Amino acid sequence: MDIDAYLKRIHYTDEVNTTLTTLRKLHCQHQLSIPIENLSIHYGQEIILDPESLFDKIITRKRGGFCYELNGLFFELLQAIGFQVKRVSGRVHDDVNGFHPEFDHLSIIAHVDGIDWLVDVAFGRHFPVYPLLLTRNQIQEDRTGRYQITELDADNLVIKQQNEQGDWIPGYSFTCIPRDLTDFAEMCHFHQTSKESFFTRNKLCTIVTPRGRITLTDHTLKITENGQVVDHVIADQLEFEDFLLDCFGIKMTRPALH
Repeated sequence: MDIDAYLKRIHYTDEVNTTLTTLRKLHCQHQLSIPIENLSIHYGQEIILDPESLFDKIITRKRGGFCYELNGLFFELLQAIGFQVKRVSGRVHDDVNGFHPEFDHLSIIAHVDGIDWLVDVAFGRHFPVYPLLLTRNQIQEDRTGRYQITELDADNLVIKQQNEQGDWIPGYSFTCIPRDLTDFAEMCHFHQTSKESFFTRNKLCTIVTPRGRITLTDHTLKITENGQVVDHVIADQLEFEDFLLDCFGIKMTRPALH
């Protein structure tokens, strides 16, 4: 792991140590610098879950990725710095199917000064800019919203976000069992290839900004700033790729596969 190259990629210039302050700053800078995106799936590029391949894609070639890639590589950075971390399996929730299968999502638990924190730089607008204290039924808040972690059952916890109506909406359930990166390979393949996967249906690139978020899909560019949202309808593939370059610095030139 080339720590210096990683820190340069996320524009991190502060002290590097294993304190909570550093973890919080790394978490924030990662989201401000590296987008969540599924472009490889739509441009015929296989996603390979090994640290060297992930580093080449995300750090050297300045791309983004989805949870297996971003949290998978962020785990490697935190471990290289000296943090006590473990990968954990999450099961994303939706209103139609409930909780998805095991290994549907990869997130991280960091143990800092005797306290556990849920770390996730790849769950988009449904996770805060900073890690969540891994404690039950405590409301935690930042500029992105209000969150809490509750018990789902005897073995699983669930992260919830409060919506505008005041209801607590499940994001994903998770256990605290440590996992290997290879444990996620089967579900990573599913999300690259299955028509049932959210990621095969629509191109997505989204990143946190200092005052909001920018999200680009096949059909819309959405810019959120200080709570105000501006939508722009995408005319065609060429305009999509122009915005991809202008807003995210990513150049994709091969025709999308359908």
